[in-house]
Amino acid sequence: MSDQLPLVGREEELRTAVRALAVDGAVLLTGPSGVGKTRLACEALAAVPHPVVRCYATAATSRIPLGAIASLVPTDLPASQRSILPSSSVRAAAEHLSRGGRRVLSVDDAHLLDDASLLVLQHLVRHRLMRVMCTARPGWGMERLTVIAVDALDRERADALLATALGGPADASTRHLVWTNSRGNPLYLKELVAAGRHRGALTETVGGWHWSGPLELSGRLAELVDLALGRLADPQRRALELLAYGEPLEAGLMSVPQDLVDMGFVRVGDDGRARVAHPLYSARLRATCPTLRARAHRRALADRLESAGRPGDALRVATWRIDSGTAESPGVLARAAEQALSAQDWELAERLARAAVARGATARVGLVLGLVLMYQRQCAQAEDVLAEAMAAGGDTLTLIQVGCTRAFNLFFGLGDEDAAVAVLDLVTERKLSAELEHAVLFFSLTIALEAAPLCVARLGGELLLAEGGWAATAGRQVLAFTDQLAGRYTAAIARTKDNHQAVQATAGRFPSLMNAAQGVHTESMLRSGDLVGAERRAAQALAEVIEEDRWAVTQVPPRVLLSQSARVRGKAASAVRISAEGVPDPAALPMMWDVLLLAELAAGAALQGQSDRAFRALARAETGLRPAWRIARFAVGAARSWVLAGAGRVHEAMQAALHNAALARAHGANSEEIVSLHDAARFGADTSPRLLELAKSRKEPLTTAYASHAQARALRDPAGLEEVAAAFTACGATLYAAEALAEASRLSRLHDRPREADRLERQAAALSETFDGATTPGLVMTRTLAALTPRQLEIARLAVAGLTNVEIAERLAIAKRTVDNHLHTTYAAVGVTGRGGLRELFGHGA
Repeated sequence: MSDQLPLVGREEELRTAVRALAVDGAVLLTGPSGVGKTRLACEALAAVPHPVVRCYATAATSRIPLGAIASLVPTDLPASQRSILPSSSVRAAAEHLSRGGRRVLSVDDAHLLDDASLLVLQHLVRHRLMRVMCTARPGWGMERLTVIAVDALDRERADALLATALGGPADASTRHLVWTNSRGNPLYLKELVAAGRHRGALTETVGGWHWSGPLELSGRLAELVDLALGRLADPQRRALELLAYGEPLEAGLMSVPQDLVDMGFVRVGDDGRARVAHPLYSARLRATCPTLRARAHRRALADRLESAGRPGDALRVATWRIDSGTAESPGVLARAAEQALSAQDWELAERLARAAVARGATARVGLVLGLVLMYQRQCAQAEDVLAEAMAAGGDTLTLIQVGCTRAFNLFFGLGDEDAAVAVLDLVTERKLSAELEHAVLFFSLTIALEAAPLCVARLGGELLLAEGGWAATAGRQVLAFTDQLAGRYTAAIARTKDNHQAVQATAGRFPSLMNAAQGVHTESMLRSGDLVGAERRAAQALAEVIEEDRWAVTQVPPRVLLSQSARVRGKAASAVRISAEGVPDPAALPMMWDVLLLAELAAGAALQGQSDRAFRALARAETGLRPAWRIARFAVGAARSWVLAGAGRVHEAMQAALHNAALARAHGANSEEIVSLHDAARFGADTSPRLLELAKSRKEPLTTAYASHAQARALRDPAGLEEVAAAFTACGATLYAAEALAEASRLSRLHDRPREADRLERQAAALSETFDGATTPGLVMTRTLAALTPRQLEIARLAVAGLTNVEIAERLAIAKRTVDNHLHTTYAAVGVTGRGGLRELFGHGA
């Protein structure tokens, strides 16, 4: 990484500074330390066509009269004059500085100027003797200076600076970590990157640059933070340490010294709670706090909170008690672990759960630990913990929760359908209330959606719906699932909207219901053709998961959707990056969602032309796939067809897509059938009859476009293809639109309409310019034909029509040897070995 990074995200401030310097003549860039005031000033000064005179104020020069500009003023000023500096001397110094024509004075850290230098600066500005560019901390100012605030970068600009610093994109979790700890301060961001690379915490992976392990402040970064904290007196530092261990803290738990607020070390939010002003300050304070004092801080916080006696504080108290070595009650720890789980703080939930187990807690805390292990992809260990918790017994509610969680882990984690069903059977042997029966049925249907024909899950959803109450809420959710899998996306979206308030009302007891509803809604939007809306919802969901630092497996569903949308838009590189960021370590046993993500990575890599990488990802997906995961099998099958196509095995790809469509149809998963039928059409099969049938009964925009695309291809109708390209573009499916236009161009060229072919080819090329690496057989074929000369194309058409080389020569009045040469050149250009390949390229009946 270069020590001096390019200026990123300061274009507006730079334009403002250059304009103000030219017009007003005196500019002040003000902002906190590290935001890049000096760098911005240098860039602005470089844009001014005048010599620059530079001076630097420091804490040392602030105690010396004219210390900051000593090298710039006359050396023969008497010492007494330099210290007192009467008006005549001020004028003399200012005139000396301004000699030599139109010059610019640059003053760095003007807030540290000594009084004498400040008088000279004021004289220069007041009388406009020189242009002046100053930088200073907030709170400092001077008359007639045009003030430009330089704040920390926002998230988008900070991410751009991070990519520049690394020389490539970072994955989402790394971007979040750097943003959280730099808060857009360019200096801190730069030093975070330097420290991470030096320690080996920042490494380049297939998903982009990734930060592994905890953040440790060291080297230059630690020096910078220590320099800022060095302004604190010992009592101030201890107070800030206490806040660092407890933040955010309510006013009743800590009286924040006002001087810490004034110095910029503490900020009090609108909620009245105090926080350390910058996360790096907190991290450094905790890292350098002596062990005994750290324990005392945590013990004091726990004592204060317990004495307040407020409900809902068990989590904070238990955490501080563990960290201070004073935790005793397994019941308190168990309750805190449950609260941490509800807050989706998985790491804390695991710590508290293990501490509770070590002190004798069993059943309920076993549920917490089992869930945490499952989300860590440690499904076998989760099964051991949950089986032990289930054997320990307990009240009926706990048994149901443990049993359902165990069945979920067995099925979706380990792929053991029989064991999952056996656990649910065991649970239902108890006498259950109606609500608990409905809860167990909902979990059973969640498994049935994946493992059984769709009609089974739909029947179960109707049964739940008829029961009313919470059961009806769960039933509508199951039916939304079945609508989405059946390709009835509008109906699925309507159900989730109608069910939204009821799902929200039960989110505290059944959070999985809310997650499921959001997922169905977003995927239905994507598959119906609302790519913009789906991307917005999926991106928000992914951001929330990363922001809340949940386990990586919870990132998979939104990543799959975002990657699918990127592929449909022709953004192959983006699709690969999005999916690769979430792919688990090869040593980890993949859960069902991991298989979906691996399949998505395979499809994206194939679209980008990375055939070897695509086959590797597909192999991992196929190895991880379990027989019970039938819907996941269709996703893997769809990816397989594209991996084959990416390797040039288009006929095999077509057969694989048709086979996958047949399997999906038998299961009732028409949504997967529709996608595979469309893929098969893109590979050359006529799937229009079935697609038209499905589109007619569903009336979904994207499904209708799929059917029209397949029909236009089968009819070899350029006008129809151009029309369907407009439909795809309206949905945002620009990859399909480009393919349709390319096919229309190919057909026009084959039918000797070169002007129309060129027009359509230009339209396809314009769409393709928005892609990032996407390539498909349809696009390649059209580009290949466009490269043929008119004579080569004419001879090829005659050859496909069945004429011999002699007959072609006679018809065109050229030598047979010329025909031979043209055909051999054409075979090489289009990548075929003879007339059979040429007929396949030109299409039957060309």
